Amino acid sequence: MAAEAGEKGRVRAPQRNQEWVLTLLPAFPLVLLVMRLWYASRQDTQTLLLLVQYVSPLGLLTTVLLTLVWVLPAVVLAGRVLGPLYRLSTRRSFWVARAADRVPDWVVAVAVGVGLLGWQLRFLPTLLMLTLAVAGLTVRERRPLDRMWIRAVCLVVPVVSGVLVLLLLRPAIMQALAQRDVATLILLTAPPVLAPLVTGPVPAPAAPLVVHGLTWTLAVLFPLVAGVVVLRSPILPLTAMEIATEPNGKAEQVTVGYVIASDDRLVTILERSGAVRFVRNDLLVSQVLCPEPGAVPHTTVDLYQWNVERSALSWLAPAPVAILPDSRCEGRPASPYDLTPDEAAISGNPGRE
Repeated sequence: MAAEAGEKGRVRAPQRNQEWVLTLLPAFPLVLLVMRLWYASRQDTQTLLLLVQYVSPLGLLTTVLLTLVWVLPAVVLAGRVLGPLYRLSTRRSFWVARAADRVPDWVVAVAVGVGLLGWQLRFLPTLLMLTLAVAGLTVRERRPLDRMWIRAVCLVVPVVSGVLVLLLLRPAIMQALAQRDVATLILLTAPPVLAPLVTGPVPAPAAPLVVHGLTWTLAVLFPLVAGVVVLRSPILPLTAMEIATEPNGKAEQVTVGYVIASDDRLVTILERSGAVRFVRNDLLVSQVLCPEPGAVPHTTVDLYQWNVERSALSWLAPAPVAILPDSRCEGRPASPYDLTPDEAAISGNPGRE
C-alpha cells in the first residue's frame, strides 16, 4: 500500500511552477507604452515626463490593441498547431501542448475571424494553412481511430482548399510572377501547397528540434515585431501652425509638430525634431490637422483592385475623404486656398471666393 501511495504521489506530482510567465502578459503592453513614449521623446527624460503627464493612456492603449489584432490570432493558432504536433509526434507532453489544451475551440474560431479581417491579403493563405493544420491535428487527437474523418479533414479538405485558393489568387500570382516579386509570390503560393503536409505528425526524432525551434523563434519574433509596429504608430495629432512674432500680427513661421496639450494661454507642441515648444495663443495665426504620411507600399500586386498589403477591414471600410494638400503641412506659409473664410479673416488674407 505504501508503495502504491508513493507511486501515485510520483505520478500526481505537480509540474514545474511556471505561473510567473503569466505575469509577463499584462506587463508586455505596459512596456510597449513606455517604450513608445521614450521613443517619441528622443530619449530625453524631461520630455518623457511631460508626455506621461498629458498623453492619454486610451490613445496608447488603442495603438497596442490595433497591433494585437494581428498578433493574437498568430499566437493562438501557432500554439494550437505546435502543441498537438509535438504530442502526436513524440507521444510526450510539452508546456506548449498543455497551454494549447486550455484554449477552447471557440477562441480559435474567433482568432480565425479576427485574422480574416485584420491580416493583409498576402497573409490570408498562411491563415488558411494554420487553420487547416489546427483542424487536422485536432481530429487526429480526438478521433484517432476514425480513418474517414482523418482522411477527409487531413487530406481531402486541404487539397481541395489549396486548389481553390490558387485559382482564386491566380491574377495576383501572375502579377507577382511578372513583376518578379519573390516574397509576394511565396506568400501566395506556398501555404496552399504546403497545407496537406502540416495536418499530421512529423518523425519523432525531428519533432523536438522542429517544435522547440519554432516555439522559441516565434517567442522572440512576436514581441520584436509588435514593438516595432507600436514604436512607429502615431500617438499625438500632427498639426501645422502659423505663428506670428507679435500678438495679432502676420504669420512669420510655420511649425509642424504634435500637439501635446492646449489651454486658454498656451499650446504645447512636440516638434518632429524632438524639441518641445510652448506657443502663446495670441501668437497663433492658423492651424490645420495634417494627415500622417502613409507607409510606402512594397508591392503593386493586387487582386481585383485589392492591394495585397491591405487588410479586408481596410478594403471594405469607406475610403478616406480626399483632401487637397495643405501648404502648412509641408512647412510653407498658407496660400489663400488653404485657409477657411474664418482663418482668412483673422490672418488678413482674402481667402477663396
